Amino acid sequence: MIAYNPLWLNNLLIREQAGQAFHQGSLDKEERDNINNKYQTYFYSPNFFIRIGLFILTTIILLFSFGLFALLFLSSIDKAISGLAIFFAIVSYAALEYMIQSKNHFQSGVDDALLWISACSLLGGISYLTGAGGLANCVIVFVISLYSCLRFGDRVMSVVWFISLLGIFFFACTKTGTAAKAFVPFVLMAVSIAIYFLVKIIKRQTINQLYSGCLQIISISALISFYFSGNYYIVRELSNAMFNLNLAENAPITLGWFFWLFTVVIPCFYLTRGIQKKDIVLIRIGLLLIAAIIFTVRYYYSIASIEVVMTAGGITLVVISYGLTRYLKVPKFGFTSVEIDSSGAKEKLVIESILLAQTFTGESAPSAANKFGGGSFGGGGASGDF
Repeated sequence: MIAYNPLWLNNLLIREQAGQAFHQGSLDKEERDNINNKYQTYFYSPNFFIRIGLFILTTIILLFSFGLFALLFLSSIDKAISGLAIFFAIVSYAALEYMIQSKNHFQSGVDDALLWISACSLLGGISYLTGAGGLANCVIVFVISLYSCLRFGDRVMSVVWFISLLGIFFFACTKTGTAAKAFVPFVLMAVSIAIYFLVKIIKRQTINQLYSGCLQIISISALISFYFSGNYYIVRELSNAMFNLNLAENAPITLGWFFWLFTVVIPCFYLTRGIQKKDIVLIRIGLLLIAAIIFTVRYYYSIASIEVVMTAGGITLVVISYGLTRYLKVPKFGFTSVEIDSSGAKEKLVIESILLAQTFTGESAPSAANKFGGGSFGGGGASGDF
C-alpha cells in the first residue's frame, strides 16, 4: 500500500539513528560511516529550502498547465470544468506515482505538490459535478484524505482526514433536526476522545513505521478538537452564526455553566496529566489552551485593556519561565531544563548496541520498538527530527 520503497525507508531510519547516536557521542565517525555504507537509500530528498522551491515551482507549472487546458474549452467552460478538473487530477496523480516509483522522489517538494494538486482537483471536480453540499463534500474529502494517508503517509492529510470526519458528524447532526443541534458539541467531543483512545490502541500494535507520524498528529488534533468542541466561545458564536439563534450580546446559552467549566478545567487537566505522565505533548497542548482560556474570558469580561493584559501576561510568563529554568537546572522529579534527546534516556543507552548489532548481523529492518517519526509538511514523515 505504501508508495515509497519500504526497504529504503527502513534503511533511512537506521541511518538517522546512526546520525543521532553519532552526535550524542554514542558512535564514532567510522562506525557511523560503516552503517551508512551498509544501509543505502536512493531517495531524492533535498534540503528544506530546495523542497519549498520545488513545491512552489511544481505548483506554478501545474496551475499554468491547467489554465492552458481550460483555454481549449473556453467556449463551454461551465460544462467542461468539472470533467477537466477530474482529468487533471488523474494526470497529476499519475505523475506523482511516476516521480515516486521511477525518479525516487521522497519529500522533495515535487511529490508534495503533485499530491495536493491532484487531491484538490479531484475534490473540486466531483463537488462541482455533483453539486455536493456540506455533508457530501466532507465525505469526499474523507475518502481522498484517507487514501492519501494510507498511500503516502502524509501527515497534513491526516489532519484533513480528521477534520473531515468531524465535519461528517457535524453536518449529519444538523440535518437530523432542531433537537439534535443542541447535542452537536457533545457528539464532536465524543468523536474526538474516541479517536484519541483508538490511536493509542493502534500505536501499541505492530504497524508500518511510516504511519507513526500520522498517528501522532491525529492524536494531537483529537486533544485540541475535544477542547474546542466544548469551549464556551466556540459553542456560543458558532451556534449563533450557523443555527440563527440571534442571541443578544452577552446573552447566555443553554448549559452555559457547563461550557464555562469545560473551558477552564480541560487545559488545566491536560497540563496536570502531562506533568504526571511526563508527556511533553500534553504539557504543550495544555499551555497552548491556557491562552484560549484567557482569550475566552477576555472576550466576554473586560478586566483591563488588551495592552495591559498582554503586558502583564508576558511579564508573568517570563518570570515563571526564568524561575523554572533556574530551578530545573538540576533535574528534579524527572524534569530538567537541560535539552535532552526526545527519544528518552532508555533509548539512548541501547541505541549503540542496536545499531552495531544491525551492522554486524546484516539485518536490514529496524527494531520493532523504534518508531518512524519526525518530518514536517508532507510526505512519508522522515526527517532529522526523529
